[in-house]
Amino acid sequence: MNYGIDFSVLNHRLNGTFEYYEQNTKDLLFRVSLPSTSGVGSYMANIGESQNKGFELTLNGTIIDNRNGFSWDAGFNLYANRNELTQLASGQDRDESNWWFVGHPIDVIFDYEKVGLWQEGDPHLDVLEGGGGNVGMIKVKYTGEYDSAGVPVRAIGPDDRQILSLEPKFQGGFNTRLAYNNWDLTMVGVFKKDGILISTLHSSSGYLNMLSGRRNNVKVDYWTPENTGASYPKPGGSTSADNPKYGTTLGYFDATYLKVRTISLGYNFNNNAFLNNVGVERMRVYATVQNPFVMFSPFNDETGLDPESNSYGDENAAVTTQYRERLLTVGTNSPATRNFIFGLNLTF
Repeated sequence: MNYGIDFSVLNHRLNGTFEYYEQNTKDLLFRVSLPSTSGVGSYMANIGESQNKGFELTLNGTIIDNRNGFSWDAGFNLYANRNELTQLASGQDRDESNWWFVGHPIDVIFDYEKVGLWQEGDPHLDVLEGGGGNVGMIKVKYTGEYDSAGVPVRAIGPDDRQILSLEPKFQGGFNTRLAYNNWDLTMVGVFKKDGILISTLHSSSGYLNMLSGRRNNVKVDYWTPENTGASYPKPGGSTSADNPKYGTTLGYFDATYLKVRTISLGYNFNNNAFLNNVGVERMRVYATVQNPFVMFSPFNDETGLDPESNSYGDENAAVTTQYRERLLTVGTNSPATRNFIFGLNLTF
């Protein structure tokens, strides 16, 4: 179902559309993993059911309508989508090998949840890390029980992996156009609130974030006895396959951002005697910059990288990635480039 309403108010100065939709889908085509003894890695089958629901809001308005030669138009759109797996094959609720879980979105992360770094004096380090931990290593969330003395009853293990949703709360964009006589200035931007951004550049299972000192690595704020407030573990700490233990959690960032896509400035030569004499009815000159800057992004603040994903989980990874091919990531693919364009439009 899809319900929508179009509206216009203030003598057509403000126009908009609001839609709410809900879609239930069955016989989803998913890749099913097989044991290595089968000789085939996986096969495709119609095994799932899902639900998608959300809303979309679009507003376009004229703020100033040719007042003393000055005009101002603006547009805004906001949308949010919630998807959920409602059924898997054979009535199962979990398919951990594919990161599919009934009652959760199709695209999730199934991994440990980083809650900080172990510090001197923190309780239960030896218990939770089975005697193999150290101060300065990644501390992940423990979901097990505690005994009567408040001590964890077991070490961190696979049962502590969390289902982490990638879905943002909402996304959208905006545009505005200012005009004065023959001049016009246009700006277009996009934004996203919350969700998880996956950066394979900062994750583990490869060489870019080993913190072992054997090769160049991504520059990060790592833990030392003099820098205990760092976000990354200490070099030479507990490892897993040469990378920091639980190092995949280092690739998860807040996906929030506010970004300007384009800014364009133009001038229109209309009813110009010289142009009319040479057969030109109208001429416009303009300058445009694409991807000029990111206004706000925790990921950009920390890394300097563009917060928009540019790869899928099985491509352009600087590491041997564990992320599913359907997940969007920031990888070694070329990021968004800043382009400067100068143009001339002629109408004869």
